[in-house]
Amino acid sequence: MKEKIVHFFQSISTKVILIILVLVLPLNVLAIVLSNRTMETMVEQAELSVKSIMQSYVTDLQNRMGNAQYFLYSMRNEDTDGLRIAHEEDTDVYTKAKINFFYTINRTYELVDGADGYFFYVKNQDDLLIWKDNSGGVSQTTAEAFVRTEIENGYDSGWSLKALQGEQILCLFTEIDGVIYGGWIHLEPVLRQLAGDIQYQKAVFQILEEKEEAEISIYSKKGNFYFTGELDRNEITGSLSAIYTVMRFGAMAALILIPLLYIGISRLLLRPLKTVNHAQKMLREGNLDYRINQKANSIEYQYSFQSFNEMADDIKNLKIESYEKELARQQMELRNLQLQIRPHFLLNTFNLIYTLTQRHETEAVQNIILYLSDYFRYLFRSGKDLELFEKEQNLIEGYLNMASVRYPGSIEWEFSYDPEIRFVRLPPLLLHNFVENIVKYAVQQEIVTHISIVGQYADRTVTFLIMDDGPGIEPDKLEEVNRDMRKKKNDGSHIGFANSLRRVKFFYGEEADILLTSELGSGTCVEIRFPYNLEADDEFTDCE
Repeated sequence: MKEKIVHFFQSISTKVILIILVLVLPLNVLAIVLSNRTMETMVEQAELSVKSIMQSYVTDLQNRMGNAQYFLYSMRNEDTDGLRIAHEEDTDVYTKAKINFFYTINRTYELVDGADGYFFYVKNQDDLLIWKDNSGGVSQTTAEAFVRTEIENGYDSGWSLKALQGEQILCLFTEIDGVIYGGWIHLEPVLRQLAGDIQYQKAVFQILEEKEEAEISIYSKKGNFYFTGELDRNEITGSLSAIYTVMRFGAMAALILIPLLYIGISRLLLRPLKTVNHAQKMLREGNLDYRINQKANSIEYQYSFQSFNEMADDIKNLKIESYEKELARQQMELRNLQLQIRPHFLLNTFNLIYTLTQRHETEAVQNIILYLSDYFRYLFRSGKDLELFEKEQNLIEGYLNMASVRYPGSIEWEFSYDPEIRFVRLPPLLLHNFVENIVKYAVQQEIVTHISIVGQYADRTVTFLIMDDGPGIEPDKLEEVNRDMRKKKNDGSHIGFANSLRRVKFFYGEEADILLTSELGSGTCVEIRFPYNLEADDEFTDCE
């Protein structure tokens, strides 16, 4: 027996078998590890892409929540009828104010990319107003019952998850001076749209109040909810999972067919896996255009190459879609900023037109109406972001002429511009809003207020100074305005200054700035400064 054992270990066949086993087994293990890593990478890339899309949906929801809150706050605190219904005791006056307020919101709320429904509840009148669209299929009676029930049960201020007629919603409750107001956003359409945008049919998405174990989870601090997603691993890896199983059996078969397996594994498994692994590495490093172009030596790996290329195409398309949605969100935010700068003088202008009509001053009425026509044509221009300074200047002159009708003999103005200023392009109403602010807060009847606008261009920098010799601003108030307009998240205070600063930084970069200075009894100055290269930007002037 001992001789047989010694002979076995000394046999060349045994040595060859042992050498081949040493070579084959590591290669087989490597093939399995690489294939498993390939599938793990595919799963990771898929989860990253889906998470990016989910993040854009969360951002969109948060924008809608912010728009809804701003809209409700504006209607409650800036609309005359909204202020009146909170404190009015006289029944007839309250009823009239309520009707006006109802139709004002009814005409405007659909223009705001905010909530799907809104409500105002006046405590001292026990009166509930409801506005809603028909996207959620909720009746007026059901909506009213839901709001009253939440109020009776003691609502939580802010946004929270609720159930309305068996469907999940994001609901807002806020109370100011005896008025409880808020709104809701239907979440089922959001989840359906997300499911349609994702390429995986078995993916499951939920919006939850508390954090749960999930492959993908995004928390919204503004809405106080978790957006979770679960993907089916087999759906992501597809046929590669079956290939992985075949490879394991092939590794065991290689022990029987050692000579063939040694050559076959090297050619059929290691090379294609290295190709896929290299492709995955290139994809992880950010080369989204990398594709496997060589032909595989087996149909299985040819399908693997094809699956990788298709997956790379899908990832690139998903990222492009995510970038496009983000750009669309930024464009929407910019246009919202421009639309938020509403004409504060509009109500006074209509009152002025009414007064002039009663006095039969037809020519003055005609001039004011022509100015308003130019104003709104300029405001709602054909998709342009910047306009030549000359158009802004014409609008300012028209506004000052109109303001002089309202304050006869109380306004004098002068302009001083460097020649280069006429070639500068500005966001519409940038200067006009500050001139309008002077008329609103500084001009008084029977007291002459001087308004000066200076435009300078030097060292590729544009500087505008908008000055008045009015009563000025108290130091504490001045410091508050300059501080609030630089906040990243504005709570609604000094929104006009904040939006103007955000607009100039959006168009001209972070070096752009707005500074407000004032001295009591001497007047106020608004300085707007931003970089501007006329050599680069003037070429657009000739294209008008």
